[in-house]
Amino acid sequence: MTPRVIIARHGETAWTLTGAHTSITDLPLTARGRRSITSSALHTVGTNLAIDPSRLAHIIVSPRLRAQETLSLLLPSQPAHTKTTTDDRVREWGYGDYEGLTPAQIRALRKEQGLDTQRPFDIWRDGTTGVGGESPEELKVRIDMVIEEIREVQGSAMKSGETRTRADVLVVSHGHFLRAFAKRWLGYELCTPLVMVLDPGGVGVLSYAHDNVEEPAFVLGGRGVEELDV
Repeated sequence: MTPRVIIARHGETAWTLTGAHTSITDLPLTARGRRSITSSALHTVGTNLAIDPSRLAHIIVSPRLRAQETLSLLLPSQPAHTKTTTDDRVREWGYGDYEGLTPAQIRALRKEQGLDTQRPFDIWRDGTTGVGGESPEELKVRIDMVIEEIREVQGSAMKSGETRTRADVLVVSHGHFLRAFAKRWLGYELCTPLVMVLDPGGVGVLSYAHDNVEEPAFVLGGRGVEELDV
């Protein structure tokens, strides 16, 4: 089976309910968020499902509490054969001055600052300001580093024919980061107008077309592992 990269967004927090931008603020999941992850795991984790523990080679998780909690609920007992790494490179987009603000509050702040007089604010093009803020280019650099490492390992597995055992990677992270990750996986600049939705607790799958590491793909649908291995 072609190796996959499964992207999982953390569950609901108090700030996802209000739409406030959350990067470094280390919020826990809400009680409903924890229940939702536990419930969704019944349908997303298991043999032939999106997250198949028997095929997981590596788990990469953000250091933020909400991501760590999400992973522990998705996979309460992580497979002994799976390497788990807490990696600061998969932290959320650094929001800087916009930390804790809703989109409407960000637009109002920028209007007060005399910005966006010619066109509306777009984080994918304009990035964020202030201490801890990140431009799209800065975010792209750390995403590309992670992708390069994943492709090196998965590409070697495809060449050696080892993909019928374990070569999947699970990335547990955040809403903006994972949508940016998907864009970069497909080779798009972050400013590319590719609108994606990844709800709290949502899971998506990236892979390769034609078992070729040079053809990264977004999996819109697929067949079970057993059928593919026939």
